[in-house]
Amino acid sequence: MPIINIKVAGKLTMEQKRELSKRVSTAMEEVCSKPKESCYIVFDEIDRANFAKGEVILSDADAKLQK
Repeated sequence: MPIINIKVAGKLTMEQKRELSKRVSTAMEEVCSKPKESCYIVFDEIDRANFAKGEVILSDADAKLQK
């Protein structure tokens, strides 16, 4: 029973989650011989104010780009 955790900064649409679920479970089946039905996929959508790259908080970087 593989548990795959996908962490992203920001939100994903339901369509994006469906497509990711399909592709990830297919890859697990093809590469690791794990049945698609046995894969659990967890989406962690992290608010960009709680995510940094190096010293820069992503929401701060977003605000600078909008100016």
